[in-house]
Amino acid sequence: MSLNANAKEWVQALRSGKYAQGWYQLKRDDDRFCCLGVACELAMKAGVIKRYEPSNGALPRSVRLWLGLKHENGDYGTASLANDNDHGKSFGDIADIIESEPDGLFRRRPRKRK
Repeated sequence: MSLNANAKEWVQALRSGKYAQGWYQLKRDDDRFCCLGVACELAMKAGVIKRYEPSNGALPRSVRLWLGLKHENGDYGTASLANDNDHGKSFGDIADIIESEPDGLFRRRPRKRK
């Protein structure tokens, strides 16, 4: 499976240097973002959501589906993107994880019937 266009844009945004990294909230009052908050900002610009609760730590369902993620915290294996973000991994590290498509991070696309 390859990343959908929205997830690719998210990876690019994480590597762009445009967003300052923050912890424990999607977006902090000082304009620092969790990796999942960056996804929410992109989803707002794309019209997927009108707004989101910055103090929350989990993705809104519509953003999760837009990215193709399986879980609201970006769970994969025994880890999660939210936890990785809050415990020292850089946005670049997280972008690498997303691109590696670890088991459990993304929903599997249904196979087309012949």
